[in-house]
Amino acid sequence: MGKNNGEGNSWVVRIMALLVACALWLYVMNEQNPFTTRTFLVTLTKENLASDMVVHDFPENVKIKVSGQRSQVATISESSLKAFVDFSGAVKGLGTYSVQGKTPKGEIIEISPSILQLNLDTVGERTLEIEPRIVGVPNSGVTVGKMNLYPLKATVQGASSRIAEVGKVVVLIDISNKDKNFEDEAAVVAVSKDGREMYDIKVEPSKVHVSVEVLKQLATKSFPITVDLSGKLPAGLKVDKIIINPDTVKLTAEPKLINNLTEIKTAPVVLDKLTGDVELKMPLNIPDKVLAEAHNVIVEIKLKKAE
Repeated sequence: MGKNNGEGNSWVVRIMALLVACALWLYVMNEQNPFTTRTFLVTLTKENLASDMVVHDFPENVKIKVSGQRSQVATISESSLKAFVDFSGAVKGLGTYSVQGKTPKGEIIEISPSILQLNLDTVGERTLEIEPRIVGVPNSGVTVGKMNLYPLKATVQGASSRIAEVGKVVVLIDISNKDKNFEDEAAVVAVSKDGREMYDIKVEPSKVHVSVEVLKQLATKSFPITVDLSGKLPAGLKVDKIIINPDTVKLTAEPKLINNLTEIKTAPVVLDKLTGDVELKMPLNIPDKVLAEAHNVIVEIKLKKAE
């Protein structure tokens, strides 16, 4: 009997020692490696979404709070966490969806937001001509002339209801500080009918090749025409009247050139051999680097006897 009591007491002692050891280990671990929590900003992804469906206003990120021992939680990175919505069996329209998460270590104790009200729509597509839109200011004294785009059309893709709101696609051409012809790759964006950029609409191609002709800024002004008379009329005659049709010409050139002009003369009309009234088609003496709306005029010269 005594022997059995001794063995029983021995087991009790052993069990008590084990419990004390476990308690001591938990105490030490809690002191040296306590439980803690960290909050991470994690990219939210879509899983099992049908290829012909799209989600309106899908959040980019959610917050995930992870709890665990400090040594574990400290090694967790945002990229190692996963946040997703499972769209298996989802149908078009407004629905309620839960956000799920996964962590390689510790335990997820909170996801914010954890429930989302999302609107699913079918995918729509349209092809539109690309319109150039100039942004920025070129160097002084120049302006934009001809612009070429390649390709000329782009396809927009997104939710059917949003595609219906697309008014046009535009290419943004930055001419800031430009003073020479240039080529560039420019971004193409979808714009709604009320003029707002639609960031949720995919545009293909997203960029196009542009070539821009930069011109020196020009001015246009009308100038009077005068007849350049050369030589002398035969004895006994003098000029009675000169009629020019038209009597003005519109010129286009750089402002500096235009500002230096006061009139435009015809080519010289030689008077030496005139014996009566004449009507002549005379070229205009247009300066270099000046564009004229006409290059010839009709000059009618009427003579009379000299007193």
